[in-house]
Amino acid sequence: MKYLANIHNNISNNELYGGKGSKLITMANLGINVPPGFILNTKSYKTFIKESKYHDKILSSLSQNYTKNEVFTFSKTITDCILNSEIPQAVFLELKKAYQNLKIEFGNELSLAVRSSANIEDSELFSFAGQAETILNNKNLQDIINSLKKCWASLFSPQALLYILYIRNKGKELSLLDIEIAIVIQKMVFSECSGVLFTANVINNNRDQMLINSTWGLGDAITNNKINPDLIILDKSNGTIISKIIGEKEQLSKANPNSPSTQLITMDEDLRCQCSLNDAYIKKLYLLGLQLEKYLILPQDIEWAIDNDKVYALQSRPITTLK
Repeated sequence: MKYLANIHNNISNNELYGGKGSKLITMANLGINVPPGFILNTKSYKTFIKESKYHDKILSSLSQNYTKNEVFTFSKTITDCILNSEIPQAVFLELKKAYQNLKIEFGNELSLAVRSSANIEDSELFSFAGQAETILNNKNLQDIINSLKKCWASLFSPQALLYILYIRNKGKELSLLDIEIAIVIQKMVFSECSGVLFTANVINNNRDQMLINSTWGLGDAITNNKINPDLIILDKSNGTIISKIIGEKEQLSKANPNSPSTQLITMDEDLRCQCSLNDAYIKKLYLLGLQLEKYLILPQDIEWAIDNDKVYALQSRPITTLK
């Protein structure tokens, strides 16, 4: 297919699949559990812009420089054009076929995560992490189409545009015309627990330790800084637990039954007092961290989820904050 590739049995390519998508392909090729799905490549984004009825206005805007004070107006101009454009027919047909194939495999209750994957993200120089949109719990094709456009538009959110200004101020030349975005579409993992694994201790910059943040339910409660998660520090040489601090885990994130989103509910008191990871899962995460850091060379920031006793890697990127 011209615009679409399966995550499994493929070849990593940052320019086609973006940082997140390429890392998922790499992990799948390593035999790591990655949720099944597919990636709409950056060609789909370029075709979308080219065929948009606002094509000239979008390109004109992307060619302009902007200042910090102009960010909100500049963002609205571009995002309105994207959200009010139609998905090209060729892209839609490939997307529809891939979605129908997943429904055949997993049934009508299939729910999908739609995640942005920019070609500039997850590099050694800057992460672009959290700048573009992720939309969870998409239940049908129309949900996916709406989320797809939101992901493309989020590349030009005020937050993302400010980050690009920050990159430029660091001396890195970066034109908006050079930034392209792929979209990762994966089967949702309705995790019993989830979190983030750092293969270096980002609190004290100790590369001989690993750090795990963990909670019950979906991991966006952690990545969106909504709770105080459990904190576990490991000795990287042997996986021994150095310290374990039970976080308050005030709320639990779960799928919203009424829309493509998640919702926070009050955490059960008993679960708040328990560590969300047992020793067996900690060992599995430790081995996952060793494997990814060895293959990807640099210390990694890994999002993970556990469901039915299986550890899934949702993404991995270099840690850019170590001193």
